[in-house]
Amino acid sequence: MNMIINRTLPLGSLKILLHWLVALLMIGLTLLGYLMVKFEMWDLYSLHKSMGVIALLIVVPRIIIRLGNRGIVSVRQYSRNEVLAAKMIHLGLLVSTLVIPVSGMLYSGAAGRGVAILGLSIIPMNLDGNDPANVVPYSEALRSNAHAIHIYMPYIMLAFLLIHIVGAVKHHLLDKDGTLLRMLGRQ
Repeated sequence: MNMIINRTLPLGSLKILLHWLVALLMIGLTLLGYLMVKFEMWDLYSLHKSMGVIALLIVVPRIIIRLGNRGIVSVRQYSRNEVLAAKMIHLGLLVSTLVIPVSGMLYSGAAGRGVAILGLSIIPMNLDGNDPANVVPYSEALRSNAHAIHIYMPYIMLAFLLIHIVGAVKHHLLDKDGTLLRMLGRQ
Protein backbone atom coordinates (compact mmCIF):
# COMPACT_ATOMS: atom_id res chain seq x y z
CA MET A 1 0.00 0.00 0.00
CA ASN A 2 2.84 2.42 0.78
CA MET A 3 4.24 1.93 -2.73
CA ILE A 4 0.96 3.10 -4.23
CA ILE A 5 0.76 6.15 -1.99
CA ASN A 6 4.45 7.06 -2.32
CA ARG A 7 4.51 9.34 -5.34
CA THR A 8 8.26 9.90 -5.23
CA LEU A 9 9.48 6.39 -6.00
CA PRO A 10 12.88 6.58 -7.69
CA LEU A 11 13.30 5.28 -11.21
CA GLY A 12 15.70 2.42 -11.76
CA SER A 13 19.27 3.19 -12.80
CA LEU A 14 18.85 1.17 -16.00
CA LYS A 15 15.80 3.22 -17.06
CA ILE A 16 17.62 6.48 -16.39
CA LEU A 17 20.77 5.30 -18.19
CA LEU A 18 18.82 4.13 -21.26
CA HIS A 19 16.81 7.38 -21.32
CA TRP A 20 19.94 9.53 -21.41
CA LEU A 21 21.87 7.23 -23.78
CA VAL A 22 19.02 7.28 -26.29
CA ALA A 23 18.66 11.05 -25.92
CA LEU A 24 22.36 11.72 -26.49
CA LEU A 25 22.65 9.22 -29.36
CA MET A 26 19.59 10.51 -31.20
CA ILE A 27 20.59 14.17 -30.81
CA GLY A 28 24.16 13.35 -31.84
CA LEU A 29 23.06 11.28 -34.83
CA THR A 30 20.65 14.00 -35.96
CA LEU A 31 23.41 16.60 -35.75
CA LEU A 32 25.88 14.29 -37.51
CA GLY A 33 23.35 13.55 -40.27
CA TYR A 34 22.64 17.24 -40.74
CA LEU A 35 26.35 18.09 -40.95
CA MET A 36 26.98 15.22 -43.39
CA VAL A 37 24.33 16.45 -45.79
CA LYS A 38 24.78 20.21 -45.31
CA PHE A 39 28.56 20.15 -45.78
CA GLU A 40 28.75 17.02 -47.96
CA MET A 41 30.91 15.19 -45.42
CA TRP A 42 30.30 11.79 -47.00
CA ASP A 43 33.24 10.18 -45.16
CA LEU A 44 31.08 10.29 -42.02
CA TYR A 45 28.43 7.94 -43.46
CA SER A 46 30.03 4.76 -42.07
CA LEU A 47 30.24 6.34 -38.60
CA HIS A 48 26.64 7.58 -38.88
CA LYS A 49 25.39 4.13 -39.95
CA SER A 50 27.37 2.33 -37.22
CA MET A 51 26.09 4.70 -34.55
CA GLY A 52 22.57 4.30 -35.93
CA VAL A 53 22.76 0.53 -35.48
CA ILE A 54 24.11 1.02 -31.95
CA ALA A 55 21.26 3.46 -31.25
CA LEU A 56 18.74 0.86 -32.42
CA LEU A 57 20.35 -1.74 -30.13
CA ILE A 58 19.76 0.65 -27.20
CA VAL A 59 16.36 1.98 -28.32
CA VAL A 60 14.72 -1.46 -28.52
CA PRO A 61 15.47 -2.45 -24.89
CA ARG A 62 14.46 1.06 -23.77
CA ILE A 63 11.09 0.70 -25.49
CA ILE A 64 10.57 -2.82 -24.13
CA ILE A 65 11.36 -1.70 -20.58
CA ARG A 66 9.23 1.45 -20.95
CA LEU A 67 6.22 -0.42 -22.33
CA GLY A 68 6.66 -3.21 -19.81
CA ASN A 69 6.60 -0.74 -16.95
CA ARG A 70 3.55 1.33 -17.74
CA GLY A 71 2.90 1.93 -14.06
CA ILE A 72 5.47 4.68 -13.55
CA VAL A 73 4.01 6.72 -10.74
CA SER A 74 3.93 10.49 -11.16
CA VAL A 75 5.51 12.58 -8.45
CA ARG A 76 2.16 14.34 -7.97
CA GLN A 77 -1.35 14.42 -9.46
CA TYR A 78 -1.75 16.22 -12.79
CA SER A 79 -4.77 17.28 -14.78
CA ARG A 80 -6.16 14.84 -17.33
CA ASN A 81 -4.93 17.12 -20.15
CA GLU A 82 -1.38 17.20 -18.76
CA VAL A 83 -1.34 13.41 -18.41
CA LEU A 84 -2.63 12.96 -21.97
CA ALA A 85 -0.10 15.46 -23.35
CA ALA A 86 2.75 13.72 -21.53
CA LYS A 87 1.66 10.31 -22.83
CA MET A 88 1.46 11.61 -26.41
CA ILE A 89 4.89 13.26 -26.22
CA HIS A 90 6.48 10.15 -24.70
CA LEU A 91 4.83 7.95 -27.33
CA GLY A 92 6.04 10.29 -30.09
CA LEU A 93 9.57 10.14 -28.74
CA LEU A 94 9.52 6.35 -28.43
CA VAL A 95 8.14 5.86 -31.93
CA SER A 96 10.48 8.37 -33.56
CA THR A 97 13.58 6.97 -31.84
CA LEU A 98 12.66 3.57 -33.27
CA VAL A 99 11.58 4.71 -36.74
CA ILE A 100 14.65 6.87 -37.42
CA PRO A 101 17.31 4.12 -37.17
CA VAL A 102 15.05 1.49 -38.79
CA SER A 103 14.31 3.78 -41.74
CA GLY A 104 18.02 4.59 -42.05
CA MET A 105 18.91 0.90 -42.20
CA LEU A 106 16.12 0.26 -44.73
CA TYR A 107 17.24 3.23 -46.82
CA SER A 108 20.88 2.18 -46.93
CA GLY A 109 20.10 -1.50 -47.36
CA ALA A 110 17.49 -1.02 -50.09
CA ALA A 111 19.82 1.40 -51.89
CA GLY A 112 22.33 -1.46 -52.13
CA ARG A 113 24.87 0.41 -49.99
CA GLY A 114 24.70 -2.09 -47.16
CA VAL A 115 24.71 -1.58 -43.43
CA ALA A 116 27.65 -2.30 -41.16
CA ILE A 117 28.44 -1.73 -37.53
CA LEU A 118 32.07 -0.80 -37.02
CA GLY A 119 33.05 -2.70 -40.17
CA LEU A 120 30.93 -5.81 -39.50
CA SER A 121 28.44 -6.18 -42.36
CA ILE A 122 24.79 -6.63 -41.37
CA ILE A 123 23.27 -6.01 -44.80
CA PRO A 124 25.77 -6.61 -47.62
CA MET A 125 26.42 -4.15 -50.40
CA ASN A 126 24.83 -5.04 -53.73
CA LEU A 127 27.63 -4.50 -56.24
CA ASP A 128 27.08 -4.70 -59.97
CA GLY A 129 28.60 -8.00 -61.21
CA ASN A 130 29.80 -6.34 -64.43
CA ASP A 131 31.17 -3.21 -62.74
CA PRO A 132 32.02 -3.66 -59.03
CA ALA A 133 32.42 0.11 -58.69
CA ASN A 134 28.63 0.49 -59.13
CA VAL A 135 26.10 -0.23 -56.42
CA VAL A 136 22.74 -1.64 -57.51
CA PRO A 137 19.67 -0.87 -55.39
CA TYR A 138 17.72 -3.86 -54.09
CA SER A 139 14.49 -1.84 -54.21
CA GLU A 140 14.20 1.70 -55.53
CA ALA A 141 10.69 2.13 -54.07
CA LEU A 142 11.73 1.01 -50.58
CA ARG A 143 14.87 3.13 -50.82
CA SER A 144 12.86 6.22 -51.75
CA ASN A 145 10.21 5.77 -49.04
CA ALA A 146 12.71 4.91 -46.31
CA HIS A 147 14.85 7.89 -47.32
CA ALA A 148 11.91 10.28 -47.04
CA ILE A 149 11.04 8.93 -43.58
CA HIS A 150 14.68 9.07 -42.49
CA ILE A 151 15.00 12.68 -43.63
CA TYR A 152 11.80 14.06 -42.08
CA MET A 153 11.32 11.98 -38.92
CA PRO A 154 14.24 13.65 -37.07
CA TYR A 155 12.43 17.00 -37.38
CA ILE A 156 9.34 15.44 -35.81
CA MET A 157 11.48 13.88 -33.07
CA LEU A 158 13.13 17.25 -32.38
CA ALA A 159 9.70 18.89 -32.06
CA PHE A 160 8.67 16.23 -29.52
CA LEU A 161 12.02 16.65 -27.77
CA LEU A 162 11.60 20.43 -27.51
CA ILE A 163 8.15 20.00 -25.94
CA HIS A 164 9.59 17.31 -23.63
CA ILE A 165 12.38 19.65 -22.48
CA VAL A 166 9.93 22.52 -21.94
CA GLY A 167 7.79 20.16 -19.86
CA ALA A 168 10.78 19.08 -17.77
CA VAL A 169 11.75 22.70 -17.14
CA LYS A 170 8.12 23.52 -16.24
CA HIS A 171 8.06 20.65 -13.75
CA HIS A 172 11.32 21.84 -12.22
CA LEU A 173 10.89 25.61 -12.14
CA LEU A 174 7.13 26.16 -11.94
CA ASP A 175 5.72 23.00 -10.34
CA LYS A 176 8.85 22.33 -8.22
CA ASP A 177 7.72 18.70 -8.14
CA GLY A 178 10.94 16.70 -8.48
CA THR A 179 10.23 15.15 -11.89
CA LEU A 180 13.46 16.43 -13.42
CA LEU A 181 15.49 15.46 -10.36
CA ARG A 182 14.06 11.94 -10.58
CA MET A 183 15.20 11.67 -14.22
CA LEU A 184 18.66 12.78 -13.10
CA GLY A 185 18.64 9.99 -10.47
CA ARG A 186 18.60 12.45 -7.58
CA GLN A 187 15.26 11.59 -6.09
